[in-house]
Amino acid sequence: MGIFYFTIAVTYILSYLARVSGEKKESQLVKLNTILFMFVTAIFILVCGLRSNIGDTYFYKHSYNLLVLTGDTMGYEAGFIKLMKFLTLISSDSQILVFVVAVITNLFIMLSLRREATYFELTTYLYITSGYYLVTMNGMRQTMVAGVFFYFGVKFIKEKKMLEYILLVLGLTLFHKSVVFMLPVYFLAREKPFSKKILTLILGTVFLTLTFSSFAGAVKEVSGEYGHYIDSFNEGGANILRAAIDSVPVILAYIYREKLAQNWKYSYIFINLSTLNFVFMILALENWVFARVGLYISISNYILIAYILKNCISQNKAKFVYAMCIIFYFLFYYYDEVITMNIIYRSAILGIY
Repeated sequence: MGIFYFTIAVTYILSYLARVSGEKKESQLVKLNTILFMFVTAIFILVCGLRSNIGDTYFYKHSYNLLVLTGDTMGYEAGFIKLMKFLTLISSDSQILVFVVAVITNLFIMLSLRREATYFELTTYLYITSGYYLVTMNGMRQTMVAGVFFYFGVKFIKEKKMLEYILLVLGLTLFHKSVVFMLPVYFLAREKPFSKKILTLILGTVFLTLTFSSFAGAVKEVSGEYGHYIDSFNEGGANILRAAIDSVPVILAYIYREKLAQNWKYSYIFINLSTLNFVFMILALENWVFARVGLYISISNYILIAYILKNCISQNKAKFVYAMCIIFYFLFYYYDEVITMNIIYRSAILGIY
């Protein structure tokens, strides 16, 4: 875990310096120092891209080696297969796949955090300590798609470009089919936060969670080729602490909803995305596949928390809440990745075994 503690500390310091040496722009956002931003992004990419293990890394490397030796594509989506085939023209070493996916994933996530930057150092800290950064090393293909989706998806929602949004989602299904569930998000994200429609969605989700076992079969039946997600991840629910963590930005957004509406033109998008992510986490208490669906929009949590602390809360109270975020997210991170999962990072290239 030493490499992760190093990453937390260094990216936090560099992100802070990128913010304080940057310039203020419209809507209380910050234009970051470009060079320092590039250093932060590079650290995320290198630590992620040079790993030798964690999660499904071994299986993706194995699939790449099979493709090189036998031409077997392992049944991946067409777009991802083409990406792997292209990379085999450059190198037969499977590490190139891990590295390129790390570049795409972390670059687009960091560009999203940069575009909406307020307390930039807090967003990068939460990116790691919420567990999302580790998931990019486990759900490689999906988080790569999630990074691209979030960056362009939010842009198209802001600009009211529905056709471009639909084409984006359909194009990304060539890399991971589950992104198709993001199609209705375009419309939900444009709703008024905490409206009757959104509250009905939350209450309906709670009801579905309580009665999940009785309708899971029907969901699988109508889902067609996507129905396998119900069976493939039928291994129990997510940790309730994750749901509690994801409730924080929603609760804060509700408390400061009026200030958010007054000060931030696009606050409704991030509030709704965080709310929808929380809905997925409630469902995940029954079946953790829904937490995977939430990966496409949970990046909004870090942006929303940082904006509220920077622009909606009095300075003294903000300092306290900021400190509580640092402490409790780290405790969650330690519990989740050290105590629960006992994560050990290895990298043959970096000499970490």
